[in-house]
Amino acid sequence: MGWPALDVPPPNRADFTAKVNLKKVRNAPLNLVSNIANGTCPTSDAYCYYPCSKCTRPDDILVCPNVNDWGLTFDDGPTNDTIAILDLLKSYNLKITFFVVGSRVVSNSAILLRAFQEGHQIGVHTWSHHYLTTQSTEEVIAELEWGAEIIKNVTGVRPLYMRPPFGDYDDRIRDIATQLGYKVAIWDKDSSDWHFNDTGFDISWIASNFTAWMSDKSTTGHISLEHDLFNVTAKQAPIVVDILMKAKRNIKPVADCLGYPGIYYNESKPPTANTTTTTSKAAISTAASKPPPTVTSSVKSNSGSSTSSTPTPAKSSSAINYSTSWLFIYIGFFLIFSVNYYYYV
Repeated sequence: MGWPALDVPPPNRADFTAKVNLKKVRNAPLNLVSNIANGTCPTSDAYCYYPCSKCTRPDDILVCPNVNDWGLTFDDGPTNDTIAILDLLKSYNLKITFFVVGSRVVSNSAILLRAFQEGHQIGVHTWSHHYLTTQSTEEVIAELEWGAEIIKNVTGVRPLYMRPPFGDYDDRIRDIATQLGYKVAIWDKDSSDWHFNDTGFDISWIASNFTAWMSDKSTTGHISLEHDLFNVTAKQAPIVVDILMKAKRNIKPVADCLGYPGIYYNESKPPTANTTTTTSKAAISTAASKPPPTVTSSVKSNSGSSTSSTPTPAKSSSAINYSTSWLFIYIGFFLIFSVNYYYYV
C-alpha cells in the first residue's frame, strides 16, 4: 500500500482510532467550511473555539515565557523552498521549528530528513491541511497519526508537538491531541504572509510587522507564524532573521523556548509529556492490508558522506566461530597424544 494522496484527507485506520478513548473526547459540534469561510461564529463558545473568540486553555502554547526569546516557526512544508531557509539557518547556526504537512513529505523526504539531522524541531501539521473542526473525531485522529507516521518513517522519531491548520481548533481537538500525546502549539505573532496572493497585499508588510514587534513591551517572548510553502513567503526568511538578530532576540525552536531544549519527540521522554501507552494491533480499516512503504531518503552529512534512513542489515547468525573450531582441534591433538603415550608406555 502506498501513502494517502497529496493534500487529501487520509483514510481512517482502526489502529489509530483505538489510541483514543472516544468517551473522553468532548462532543463539540462539527463546524462547516462555509461558516469558517464567511466568518460565521457559533452563538456560544462552550467549547473554547480559538478562531472566533481567541479562547485558550492553560495547556495551549502561544508564547515563549521569557522576554526576548523568539520561537520562529514555518508551516506547510517541506518544499524545495525550504532548502534556502535551511541554508540560511545553517549559516547562522540557528535552530527553529517546522510544522510539516504529512502528504508533502512523500515527495520531499530528503528535505525533511536534512531539517531533522541539522537539529531543527519537527512538528505535526496534519496529513492534508484541512480544517480540523469540520472533520469527525476519527478523521482528526487519522490526520494527526498519518502525519506523525510518515515523519517517523523518515526520521525515526515521533513528534510531541502539533499545530492545527489555520489555528482551527476547539476542546474536541484539544482532547484528541492530548490523548495522542501531542502538545498544541499555535502563535501570538502572525506574519500574515499567507495573504500574499490577496489583492492589494504588499509583501513588504511582513518585514514591517516584525519591525513593529521589536518595539513590543510585552513581558513574555513570542512565537511567530510564517510559511515555507511558497517561494515568495520563504524568501522573507533572511529579512526576518536579520530583524530578529539586530534586535537581539534569541531565535529558538518552540520546545527550547518553553524550557525543554532538544525535547522534541516521543523518544525524548519529556517529564511533562502526555504520552499514550496503549498500542493497538487492530486491522487497518481500509481496503489495503499492507503497511505503508519505507520512505528512504539520502542526504549529504557535514562530512560529505551519504546518510540514509534505510537500516543496516544485521549480521548472519550462521557465521563460523573460528575460536570454537580451534578448541576442538586442540582437544583432538591431546587425545591422540594421550593414546600414543599409554600405548608406548
